[in-house]
Amino acid sequence: MRKYLLSLLLVLSLTACGDKAQEISTNGKQTVKIGGIFPLSGSQASLGEAMRAGMLQALAEINQDNLHYKYELVFEDNQGKLSVMPTVTNKMISSDKVDVMGTWSVYARIMAPIADQQGVVQWGYSFEDKNYERFGKYAFNQGIATQDVAEAMYNILLNDGADNISVFAQNYGIMASVIKDMENKFKQNNLKYVINTFNPGERDFRITIAKNKEEGFTKFLVMAMLPEKDIILKQLVESNIAKSNLYASALDMAKATELYEGIKTVTFYPGSTEFLDIMEKHYNLNSTYGAIGFYDFVNLMIDTYEHLYKEGQKPTAEEVTAYIHAKKKYKCGSGECVVQDNGFIVNQPAVRIYKNNKWQNIE
Repeated sequence: MRKYLLSLLLVLSLTACGDKAQEISTNGKQTVKIGGIFPLSGSQASLGEAMRAGMLQALAEINQDNLHYKYELVFEDNQGKLSVMPTVTNKMISSDKVDVMGTWSVYARIMAPIADQQGVVQWGYSFEDKNYERFGKYAFNQGIATQDVAEAMYNILLNDGADNISVFAQNYGIMASVIKDMENKFKQNNLKYVINTFNPGERDFRITIAKNKEEGFTKFLVMAMLPEKDIILKQLVESNIAKSNLYASALDMAKATELYEGIKTVTFYPGSTEFLDIMEKHYNLNSTYGAIGFYDFVNLMIDTYEHLYKEGQKPTAEEVTAYIHAKKKYKCGSGECVVQDNGFIVNQPAVRIYKNNKWQNIE
């Protein structure tokens, strides 16, 4: 029996050595794993699909033969639920063993403390107050500032000759900060306004719409997530509000439909025409919300790891964080990226309209 056990241990040892030898001879490099946690199922799955596509495309454009490290992408599904984030974040760190990881919007704030504890750099993509307090030691967030969104939206209304605005504002995450910035703009410029707040899950807005119309409001802005965003827009159209008098935030988050025809939106810069064509042709996406941001994420991490390369080891979270901060301002797929001291990588918003079955930028 003892002889059998020794033989078995010898076989297992040789097998392990063989696997290790094969890994070195095949790769010849250390592997850097870049993780993405997205809603890949549920009502927000179209967002997750676009974000994953952006990461895949970034890696597809890289010739890894010329790089010091080998890069792999790892994905986890949070089902669009905040409650799932701690579990999938821990899985990504302990089982998937990622070196850096990214996610979208409010999910990043749940990921951050876990990532900090494990010494993993984390990256989010959302709009934020420009002066927000950093939510993680190694946390970065790329996106547009609420102040810039408010400025852009007000300028649209100004150009359209609006003297009043009815806002439907959902109580959701950072949305409250956007509404606060917009309300300040309305007050400063003596614009007649009303803020109609509501909670996720509400479905009937017809009484409020009718009341706002009676009070003389002719312009309507929807600041909400799906599916409430579509529901409000449909009920506004059914109330005979012309689409030229309708506005919405990040309207391109969902797959485009005829409902959006003629409605203006302030949103994230979507990427170049070439990038959008690739997303449509290779990934079958007509909604690319978030794709360019996560494309930037992968490119930034590869740039960082390659510049910090040391033979036989990988950079620490502290070194990665310091390198990104030192970039300050750089060209990215989202146009220009500016790194603030609080870890906010700021982009400028885009004004778009869905016209003739296609999203178009408004200069």
